[in-house]
Amino acid sequence: MTVPFDTVLPRKVAVIHRELNSTLVGGIVVAAIYLALAQTGLRLDPDGLRSVLGRFLGVSAPLFGAAGAFLLWVTGALLVETLGLAEAPRRWTGIAAALFYVENAAPFVGLLECFVSIVRALLAYSEAGGTTAAQSALISNIAIALGASAVGCFVALCAHSLKAVIVHRAEAS
Repeated sequence: MTVPFDTVLPRKVAVIHRELNSTLVGGIVVAAIYLALAQTGLRLDPDGLRSVLGRFLGVSAPLFGAAGAFLLWVTGALLVETLGLAEAPRRWTGIAAALFYVENAAPFVGLLECFVSIVRALLAYSEAGGTTAAQSALISNIAIALGASAVGCFVALCAHSLKAVIVHRAEAS
């Protein structure tokens, strides 16, 4: 059975409109977070942000960045649907499954980075002896371990909360 062209095009336009709105609202959420953090006095330029992320997340920073971008998009999509800014309804089952994956994977990514950083710290300390450089390496790697673990838990908590809201909305409708 073929669908008439005049019904397919408006549906595709509505879906594109919905996705643009979701991305725009997600960007507004990012801007609000940026402005709130800027008021705290944090250095938020790209070099400073890259330095902080590298210092506290290590090699897991890109993974947490991707998960964070996805969570912001889901937040935007949820706000678009809640506020009635989209004509095309969204199927949330795939998004809920992806949130379930992020919820379960993020703590393990943080834990893996934690183990790697602690091993790196102990190896650096054993190679350099009891010097101040060795103590500095030990402390910086432990900071990465703790930072990655905390971010992993935070990402998992955000994913869990969004998934709970989405599942509740799906059950209510």
